[in-house]
Amino acid sequence: MMPFGVGRRICPGYDFAMFHLVYFVANLIWLFEWKHVEGDDVDLTERLDFTFTMKNPLRARISPRLN
Repeated sequence: MMPFGVGRRICPGYDFAMFHLVYFVANLIWLFEWKHVEGDDVDLTERLDFTFTMKNPLRARISPRLN
């Protein structure tokens, strides 16, 4: 379950991929305004799928920042 490998056989593009992932998430946070959906409370109850996931996923209202 290690998509980029480990040790000597590690993917040569790992650092590049991680850089772009961080850049992508940073742009999502910077370019959009994130608010919680009214009436939804955070419930940290878990359920077992392949891994543990949230029983009721978090929901957000996303709107572009108008500056």
